[in-house]
Amino acid sequence: MPAPLHETLQQRGAELIGYGPSPETAGGPGPGPCRIAEDFGSYEAEYAAVRRHVGVLHLPQTGLVRVVGDDRADFLHRMCSQDVNAMQGGDSRRAFQLSADGHILGDMHLHHGDADTWLELDRFDIPPVLELLEARLFTEDVVFTDITDTRETLALLGPASVQLLGRVATHTAEGMTPASVGEMPGTHHVLRLGDALVTACRRDVGQVLGLRLFVPTEHALAVYEALLDAAGYAPDADPAAQGEAFARQRRASLRGRPIGWAAYNTARIEEGLPVAHIDFGPDSLPAELGDDTFREAVSLTKGCYLGQEAVARMYNLSHPKRVLVGLRLHADHLPVAGTQVFEHDPDKRARAPRGGQVGGVTSSTVSPMLGATAVAFAVMKWGKHHPGTKVAVASGGSMVDAEVCGLRFLAAGD
Repeated sequence: MPAPLHETLQQRGAELIGYGPSPETAGGPGPGPCRIAEDFGSYEAEYAAVRRHVGVLHLPQTGLVRVVGDDRADFLHRMCSQDVNAMQGGDSRRAFQLSADGHILGDMHLHHGDADTWLELDRFDIPPVLELLEARLFTEDVVFTDITDTRETLALLGPASVQLLGRVATHTAEGMTPASVGEMPGTHHVLRLGDALVTACRRDVGQVLGLRLFVPTEHALAVYEALLDAAGYAPDADPAAQGEAFARQRRASLRGRPIGWAAYNTARIEEGLPVAHIDFGPDSLPAELGDDTFREAVSLTKGCYLGQEAVARMYNLSHPKRVLVGLRLHADHLPVAGTQVFEHDPDKRARAPRGGQVGGVTSSTVSPMLGATAVAFAVMKWGKHHPGTKVAVASGGSMVDAEVCGLRFLAAGD
């Protein structure tokens, strides 16, 4: 699946990796895997840009569906977990598209407008989600169109994200300044960036300020390069040869740079942000993802919707069999996704765990903000998910002690 930005990403040093299943492994027709930038050969600098300056990230795995018709709001309200009828034109909210038994078919963001509504979700979830939605249509005036190939998605991440947007965007369609996008979370706006009309919304990663930009495909390359130029990215410049004038210009710049998935992945794990098809999938229930994610995507006050009975029954009368949690490892071993988690074994001499398996790792990273501590997300059996629970993780050919904690590893203000 080629992307317009791939050539320029590689010219700037990107290492491209595959993302997503092939139609064969997915078990049916659908889009083939896409390629994303893992890094640009400077992971530490890319991560530092997210924490201190601003990083520009290409997200080709993002899909978009345009919904039109007089009944679109009411239909989506009856289908997804969010209170769509309460949304006004310009609102953006997270929602789950659930199956009838309450499992998550799509993790979406709804961008609701006066003329249409956009569904933003993983591009590989579009076929099953559209199949379900269209099968539920009867006489409603609703039309779905996959517009993924007409837009490229860029993310700005870091404290200077709003400043960077302000340097390249001239105004919004509503007449506000670009800075207003950063000041109005839960909304989206149309901005002019050069010759392009770009839809933008606030999308933080925990405590990291972030923006999402949906750029017309034909303008994606120009917008991407304009963002890097405005961020002050000059990879080939030699400060010693440029003299004091260059040094002053560099100090005044935003010191932004292109970033890849590796730097973003570290930040999102530190900040407690699970990702669909990595930390949860179509076999997951909303209650398994923790309170923060559940309350962001699920309305507890709206009327009936697909899957609501299973969600309400578990929320009010029961609990899930498993829960996504954080793990702090007590060694420098970094477990990979799929690594088994066992009950704590106090016998350090044991070559194999004596307790049974109680969970599995979904994501992991070495956290720079925690002094290079290895941390991970893991799906844990109910009862073994409580913070402070000691467990053992199979990693590097040995058993490593770990402790269960909340998904967010960094406290506010860290």
